[in-house]
This record gives sequence, structure tokens and C-alpha cells, in this order.
Amino acid sequence: MKITGTVVHNDLEGDFWGILGDDDTKYRPVEELPAAVRKDGLRVEADLEPAQVMSFTMWGQNVRVHAIKPLEK
Repeated sequence: MKITGTVVHNDLEGDFWGILGDDDTKYRPVEELPAAVRKDGLRVEADLEPAQVMSFTMWGQNVRVHAIKPLEK
């Protein structure tokens, strides 16, 4: 699925990066986001796939990130 949203840093439950979709859906990447987009408040476009994994983090939908890029300003 292709989404647009905002990168968010969350220091709860072990410190992680997530993406808050423009529709307010929370996405929790199961692998760490690339360093180039690990900026709190950065607007991005991403290609995501739902991931069925066990996680202690109770924030959003677990996803695999196939592609992610900053949106042009």
C-alpha cells in the first residue's frame, strides 16, 4: 500500500520510529527506518506491506517498508 504521512519518534517501549499516516493510521516498521528519513516531523511517501510479527510495541500496525522517500517541500 502506498501512503503519505509524517515520521514520528517515540521513546516509549524501547524507543522506535513510526509513521503517522495522513489518515491518522499509525504504522510501525518492523525494520529500522533508513537514517535519511529518521527525522521527527519529516513528511514522507512510503510503500508498505502489512507484517505478521510478534512485537512488544503496542503502537500501530506492523509493516515492512519496501520504499520510503521524503516529500518535496
